[in-house]
Amino acid sequence: MGSRRAGAWAVLSALLWGRGLALQGGMLYPRESASRERKELDGLWNFRADFSDTRRQGFEQQWYRTPLRESGPTLDMPVPSSFNDVGQDGQLRSFVGWVWYEREVTLPQRWTQDLGTRVVLRIGSAHYYAIVWVNGVHVAEHEGGHLPFEVDISKLVQSGPLSSCRITIAVNNTLTPYTLPPGTILYKMDTSKYPKGYFVQNTNFDFFNYAGLHRPVLLYTTPTIYIDDITITTHVDQNAGLVNYQIVVQGSEHFQLQVSLLDEEGKVVAQGLGSWGQLRVPSAHLWWPYLMHEHPAYLYSLEVRLTAQTAARSVSDFYTLPVGIRTVAVTESQFLINGKPFYFHGVNKHEDADAPYVDVICVNSYYSWYHDYGHLEVIQLQLATQFENWYRTYQKPIIQSEYGAEVISGFHQDPPLMFSEEYQQGLLEQYHLVLDQKRKEYVVGELIWNFADFMTDQSPMRVIGNKKGIFSRQRQPKSAAFLLRQRYWKLANETRYHRSAVKSQCMGKSPFTF
Repeated sequence: MGSRRAGAWAVLSALLWGRGLALQGGMLYPRESASRERKELDGLWNFRADFSDTRRQGFEQQWYRTPLRESGPTLDMPVPSSFNDVGQDGQLRSFVGWVWYEREVTLPQRWTQDLGTRVVLRIGSAHYYAIVWVNGVHVAEHEGGHLPFEVDISKLVQSGPLSSCRITIAVNNTLTPYTLPPGTILYKMDTSKYPKGYFVQNTNFDFFNYAGLHRPVLLYTTPTIYIDDITITTHVDQNAGLVNYQIVVQGSEHFQLQVSLLDEEGKVVAQGLGSWGQLRVPSAHLWWPYLMHEHPAYLYSLEVRLTAQTAARSVSDFYTLPVGIRTVAVTESQFLINGKPFYFHGVNKHEDADAPYVDVICVNSYYSWYHDYGHLEVIQLQLATQFENWYRTYQKPIIQSEYGAEVISGFHQDPPLMFSEEYQQGLLEQYHLVLDQKRKEYVVGELIWNFADFMTDQSPMRVIGNKKGIFSRQRQPKSAAFLLRQRYWKLANETRYHRSAVKSQCMGKSPFTF
């Protein structure tokens, strides 16, 4: 790598990893109330990718200081979205580096003139590293593409007669050994094969590194003395529900808090005072998963009211938090919700962890796919051995967190061959035979990989992405989707709440009678 280019990427790395600002606060989800307002910023934003060799032209020319259109051409980019999949520009689809977003926002007059109002900018997700300016002033940085972050911008929007503000967000999707997911930048130095300065983003994962503003961006308000965080834990004492609460307030140390718990009909069932305490709910409606109770997913509403007095005015803040009362426990062989065994099934997300320090072990396996190609007959033995070895070692419940096979929609072969719909269905059926045996012992869940086909980097191993979905990328079902629908209703029926009368549940035009 040339010294100039190496130096440029060294500066970029320092910018990426050395300037992150730790944003404080509880970050309650923005909800409108008598004291709080929201302004959604979803829609079309001005957008430009920095195609310069060092990817630093935007910083060198300070694109954030003036409207983005004044420094060059821009595109209309929808937010939220992945910029890679918008339009037909192949260079933008595979772009690695800084991209710039900008939005001019008109603000309500009370937001800009009432100094008792706090204005907050919240970004739901920016993959992977983001730097934020408001009216050209640097306000925040954030590392990580999967979580929200926010910043108080009150002083910037209340500092003059402006009725609008310009929000600029620079997002970098470069992956390093320290990002999640990780990656590396590889320069191709052979100028007989590659243009000067040519580089690629190397990854070792099986999905496409989509980037951009992936979740909503919004502005919201609170009073300057406000409810910052609410922590809830629940327990059950015989037939009574116990709701423990802890509330954090910012802006003053002198305030009063009133807490009320309302049922789904709006009736107050318990009340409390102060920053922490316990609410007791007689004959509580417990939160249950779907079909395990005649009224599943029952939610109470925890209403918190803050009042405070300043030298200038009386301040109030209101926030309502949905609360479900339930217990969760794990034994050596079961996962319990409200004391009853629960069996996970569906599509999955998973994270790796060290088995001795977790309550439930998640196992991924692809028997008769990545090895023993085409030999469905060995799945039952290999899968049973897998479960027995894990349980013998750790004595903990197990979830089959990934399993599956690729299939190209519309490909059919009899007898089943790999990539045909019959092969995917046959593979799942072999897994299910073992899962039905082991879930009587210590297997507490099964999660198919994957819900739908998804895009990956290009390679000879992938034909326009990964085809392990039970639905296509266009969300059309493959044969396995119908197999799983039948299985999941069967599993749900085993733990569902039983009524004396037989009822019918319909999905589309297909009736399922219980």
